[in-house]
Amino acid sequence: MRSTSKALLALLVLGSAGCADDGADALVVVGLTTDMAVGFDIDEIEITTEVAGVVTRRERLSYGGGGLALPAELVVGPAHDGAAVELSVAAFRDGEALPIVTRAAATRAVSGRRLLLPVPLDEACVAVPCAGGATCAEGACVDPFIAPSALAGHDPMWIVSARDACKTPDSGAPAVMIGQGESGFAPLEEGEVVSIEAGPQGGHHVWLALRVTGLRQMGSRLRVGGHYPELGVELLPFSAHITLHRAGQGLCGIHGVRFQVDRGLLVESVRGRALDIDIAVEDPNGDVATAARRVVISP
Repeated sequence: MRSTSKALLALLVLGSAGCADDGADALVVVGLTTDMAVGFDIDEIEITTEVAGVVTRRERLSYGGGGLALPAELVVGPAHDGAAVELSVAAFRDGEALPIVTRAAATRAVSGRRLLLPVPLDEACVAVPCAGGATCAEGACVDPFIAPSALAGHDPMWIVSARDACKTPDSGAPAVMIGQGESGFAPLEEGEVVSIEAGPQGGHHVWLALRVTGLRQMGSRLRVGGHYPELGVELLPFSAHITLHRAGQGLCGIHGVRFQVDRGLLVESVRGRALDIDIAVEDPNGDVATAARRVVISP
């Protein structure tokens, strides 16, 4: 199971280097988003920012290293009124030397204002080359410069409706389906007999897998609980922050969720018993999906 650290639940805010001086009171907040799955389609991004022609930040962030979560904010400034603010981003797949997507954006700082500069990394721009200083947006080559008059002021709530690989306008209400599988998703029918495995640190577990709609790709909290109705025993639930992958047909998912079925019990006492499994997934926006499934532990 691929999971994000607690640090990735919070908004990733990257401050540009440098100290403020008199009259430098303008800020540009880059809203970095993607419709690709972080940790799967994208594993690393390389960011360079410039203010008035001077490089203020050059950084490479990786999902595997725990430093990359999208959507994110990148604060550039402070800057003087009218100063050119430029940004370039390159996104890489794991283990690949060449970026799959590059994006450039530029505007000008406005004294006393904090502007929001949207910079999406579009899947439609994968392998789309642009010449003459243009950049790719929604599959087309465009001028990277956006006039400050065309930009809205920064509102921290922009992230609630930011573009996402799993939570899209077409994904519908939050929902989760319980399946099974260590390395993939297989259906799990109500009342199905499931085999259990001995864990590396003791205890026995089942492998669960999920299919999800309407929840964000990164930073959702998964909670798994269980109840043995014949024994009158409630299993201690576990929770984790998770990163979903795209599973096709508008679905996202995760597999390899290890759920111990004999915590605090002898394994012989649960064999052949019905187990009610309950799942809850809550994303960073506070949207929640729940599901339940009764299985029977193999004799």
